[in-house]
Amino acid sequence: MTEKHNKTTYYGNSWIGLFVKSNKSHTIIPVDAMDKITDAAKQSLGTEMVKMLIGGSNLVGLYIAMNSNGAIVPNVTSEEEMQQLKELGINVYRSREHHNAHGNNIALNDKGGIINPSIGWEERKRIADVLGIELVEASIAKYQTVGSCAIATNNGFLAHFGASDDEMKLLESVFKVRGSKGSVNMGTGFVSLGVSANEKGYLVGEQTSAFEMGRIEEALGLIK
Repeated sequence: MTEKHNKTTYYGNSWIGLFVKSNKSHTIIPVDAMDKITDAAKQSLGTEMVKMLIGGSNLVGLYIAMNSNGAIVPNVTSEEEMQQLKELGINVYRSREHHNAHGNNIALNDKGGIINPSIGWEERKRIADVLGIELVEASIAKYQTVGSCAIATNNGFLAHFGASDDEMKLLESVFKVRGSKGSVNMGTGFVSLGVSANEKGYLVGEQTSAFEMGRIEEALGLIK
């Protein structure tokens, strides 16, 4: 039976979102991930596990922005790593953008996304084409690193607890789902750094409280 959530760490690090990125069918996880985190991710996310590095780094969640249509990776990504992603059957784009921690700079689902306003128009258009969505410049809680401040699935989204009412309305219109504010790992608003999620469930850092997990489940539309 699939559990819709699991708490875990990556070698004691509760910032799971730095190391794990998921869409509907695949979850990217570092090559050195222990069985503990791999099993937890498989249980909660219900996807095929893909072990790899990005630019030789285990921070795959930080570097990749991904939905069911495509993946955006940084300019340090090797040809071998590119090929591994292409074999998943999605579009892959190695961005030339110097703001290359795409997980920090883009929040998205299959319906739309928001992007750091510092990323130029031409690059933003290329990224949007690969992901098959419209990307809207935005900030959340005064932070331009919007990918760190929100995580979205096709069922809901979780945003930084400091997001304004206008920002929440914008997120609802872009993601085309309802969402709410919250935190992870005992009070941190950079929610995507502590969570990896899809429509089936989510993986969260061990420091996250039961109250925070309840808010996450509500925000992501996992409470029926």
